Amino acid sequence: MATTYQAFVLSRRIVSRAGIAYLITLFLAGFVTNFIPVITFNTGTLLLFSLAFLLSLLALVQLLNPLPRIIALATFATFAVTVLVVLKAAIDSNPLSQRVQELGIYFLGGWPFLFFLQVDDSKTRERFIQTLGIGLFCLCVFGIVQGTLGSSLPENLFLLRGDAPFSVAEDQWRPTGLTGNPIIFSSVLVFASALFFALWLERRGSRFLFALLCSFVANYLTFSRASLALLAPVLVVVWLLHHRFRRRQVLVALFSVVLVTAAAAFLLFTATDLLIVQVLTSSSEGTQGSTLEHLMSIQDARETIAAHPLTGVGVGTQGNSVGPENAIITDGAWWILMLEFGVPVAIVFFVVLVLMLIPVAKHVLRADSKQRAFPIATLAFHVYLFPASFINSAILGHVSFGLYWAVLGLSIASVTGERRARPMLSAPSSG
Repeated sequence: MATTYQAFVLSRRIVSRAGIAYLITLFLAGFVTNFIPVITFNTGTLLLFSLAFLLSLLALVQLLNPLPRIIALATFATFAVTVLVVLKAAIDSNPLSQRVQELGIYFLGGWPFLFFLQVDDSKTRERFIQTLGIGLFCLCVFGIVQGTLGSSLPENLFLLRGDAPFSVAEDQWRPTGLTGNPIIFSSVLVFASALFFALWLERRGSRFLFALLCSFVANYLTFSRASLALLAPVLVVVWLLHHRFRRRQVLVALFSVVLVTAAAAFLLFTATDLLIVQVLTSSSEGTQGSTLEHLMSIQDARETIAAHPLTGVGVGTQGNSVGPENAIITDGAWWILMLEFGVPVAIVFFVVLVLMLIPVAKHVLRADSKQRAFPIATLAFHVYLFPASFINSAILGHVSFGLYWAVLGLSIASVTGERRARPMLSAPSSG
């Protein structure tokens, strides 16, 4: 029986190179689009989705090997949600092109999760995590350059091809990191802050502290209200998870929250001329209009969901990826999910996601677990993701969506990595 499984073993080199190529493309897709405009379709997106398809195929091959319990359950849950999504799309009556395009976007963004989920070789996982860390740091530095130089930069270093600039003031453009828009970029930066802080707590290296400070600056320059407001809670959870919620550290965290809240309140009430204060309090004309428009669209979404709770209005009808001019809402990932798939499927998806996080949380809190920084950052990021997805669709950007599922897959893989020895990645490299 062992020789039967051996036929499907992949060498470490193949797995490592394919995964690293995908992760690097996540960070460089915008540059590929802007500097290699071969076709009308975004070349960066085409390259990213091509690599995602390759990773999905490799994941299916790897599934022919025996699966540890946690990996098997996560895989089964992924397939179950996939079947539900396909069935839901099949019964919809909106244009077929919308349904097919949206399914392609979801699957090519999410299915690499199955690839990273099965990486049981610790050196390969560490290589992937290092690639993510370097890529995130480079994005932070690039975001700072964009935020400080603004419109003086060449357009192809600031805006994705075909996009209009995002400005917070008449002469101040918001950095995008060429990831899509400032909101998508800020969500990536929140995860970067969580990862760098967790790494600093675990290893105390000055380079992690410097990277953390860079992520703060880059995030500030995006002027994203959700990321700025939720960054502190994310870092507090990183701190608490690192210390396994010991009483002393909980008290320190509560005291820090009180101080930060008091300082923020003082700033909001006294420094009303600061641009960041005007953005956070929606006192500027631009932010007032944006807030009002957003609240109206959310109200429309809620009313439509109440009218069509079981089936929604059809896969591919919402969001910026397909027909935004006809969408009820283009911002608010949870509303989009319920509008497209209906409330029952949306609840199933959310429950499955939470269940996948449970073994990660158990691993992080276990007294004898090691190298917890990456899983800690993954868990803490959800302190931003869950509430922010009611008011923005940052997670649904091609870069942020692909990055999220890669991160979640690697986190679950790290949970079971020390307790399993899968032949596909433990075999000697075949070159």
